[in-house]
Amino acid sequence: MSNALDTFRAQREAADGVYARLTEVSLLLHQLCGQADALVRNDELHAVLQREQSWLDQAQRTMDEARRWRELEMRRFWPGVWRRWALALVFALASAAAAGAGYAWWTQPYQNELAALRSRMDFAEFIEHRALTMTPTERRQFDTLMKWDTRRNGERKDRQ
Repeated sequence: MSNALDTFRAQREAADGVYARLTEVSLLLHQLCGQADALVRNDELHAVLQREQSWLDQAQRTMDEARRWRELEMRRFWPGVWRRWALALVFALASAAAAGAGYAWWTQPYQNELAALRSRMDFAEFIEHRALTMTPTERRQFDTLMKWDTRRNGERKDRQ
């Protein structure tokens, strides 16, 4: 029986130990509640928390305002970019047009001369073709009409 009695005493000692620990924990909890109540009722801490809240509100307003400024800046950015590029495009087109007009003005006399020379060349080629395709009878009639001086290697009399 001593075994059961020893077990009972051990259980009683363990229960006393648990009770002692619960009493300590209870005292600690009571002290923590008292400190928490003191902190809750602390006006200085309450004022610090209110200041922090006002700073957070002010920071939020500042961020909102910065966001609005950034959005406004982005809305104003693209029209300015488009205007600059449009101006650059207009300048490039105007300078290309001016260069083309200047080139056309500068080369106009040469183009007119080339056109006149081409028409004269076409006429000369037609005459050459006609002269090469003449029959001997047509050639004699042509020489008679032109009054060539055949004595001087085909040179005309008025060029002497």
